[in-house]
Amino acid sequence: MPIMHLENSFLCCNLFLRMKKTLFAFCLISLITVSAGFSVEIQNNKRDTFVYADAVEAFESGNYGRALKLCEDAVLSRKQKMTSEIELLKDACQPQEVSRAGDKISEVLPVLLSRDEYEAVALIKSYLNKKGESFFNDSVKNLFSYLESILVFPEAQKLMGDIYKIEGEYDFAEMYYREALKNAEVLDIPDEKYDILYLLAEISYLKGDKEQREARLLSVVSEDKVFKDKALINSMTRCIRQNKKDSIHKFFNLYRADSYYMMKAYSELSEYYLSEKHPEKALEFVSLEVITGFTKILGFIQKRDISYVYEGLESFLFQCSLYPDLVQWGTENGLWKGFYDLAIISQKNDCYLFADSLIKILAEYLPEEYYRKAAVLLIR
Repeated sequence: MPIMHLENSFLCCNLFLRMKKTLFAFCLISLITVSAGFSVEIQNNKRDTFVYADAVEAFESGNYGRALKLCEDAVLSRKQKMTSEIELLKDACQPQEVSRAGDKISEVLPVLLSRDEYEAVALIKSYLNKKGESFFNDSVKNLFSYLESILVFPEAQKLMGDIYKIEGEYDFAEMYYREALKNAEVLDIPDEKYDILYLLAEISYLKGDKEQREARLLSVVSEDKVFKDKALINSMTRCIRQNKKDSIHKFFNLYRADSYYMMKAYSELSEYYLSEKHPEKALEFVSLEVITGFTKILGFIQKRDISYVYEGLESFLFQCSLYPDLVQWGTENGLWKGFYDLAIISQKNDCYLFADSLIKILAEYLPEEYYRKAAVLLIR
């Protein structure tokens, strides 16, 4: 091959390699830029949750002033984010071509895609993935209603209430708890609603308002299907009031309840009615408390030992003692105290045979030392 041709080929190859490197570098820079932009966009979209997480950390470390400021920032950030998202979707859905598609999300999405409204499409799909398609009933209108409802940040409002409660500012604490409760439908964890109701009841107690505390505790249990079943409650208390030697075994054989979030309310209401000289009402609520906790632990045991069958309270309590975590659960949730209270309140209702049978079992088998010794003293 002539030298000139070799040189030309070499130059072409060299030029091609340089172009390839340049193109690769350009693509790499573009990819980094896009990734960085995407990362920034994600951070902006989640700024409210990041700020709230910082507020929780500040609260747990005792820096209440900083926690309060961060909560306010989180609430503002959530409002700004949601307002921005609503405006983005409104602008995307405003053209006649989109509005002619109707209200069905499934029919609006293809039109938005054809108009290159990728941000709007990604936003809609993110909420469909988060809440499930059935949540919005395939309706754009329902989607907008939901977005407008989550302009608020109830978790941050609750934390602000916690801060003011610790500082002794009970009126401010109550105000923020009430706001959080009003917005409870958009809590990430729906059952946190009960925590807020308990906190409002605690505020009433701290303010010395016994009647309001009673009303708020009753509002906690008012949604409980077991509490609404008056026939069941009457049957439970009637079993105790029969006051026979086998009443204790019938009670734990016949009844079950599974509204575990209500246990604290049952306990506090039984204590309240006992202090107000209403032992008959106290008996209703302590019965619900004990049978609910008993049902919970029985379920734990049967999951771990599928051959286990309930044969009596003595063997049940002994079985509990074999599992330290179940003993701890009973302590933390006031169940062992509940058993003891059931004996005391049964005595107050003149159900001495039931109470004595229960006390003897607790004195020997209760897996928690403090109330086991307390039961021994009752025997003496």
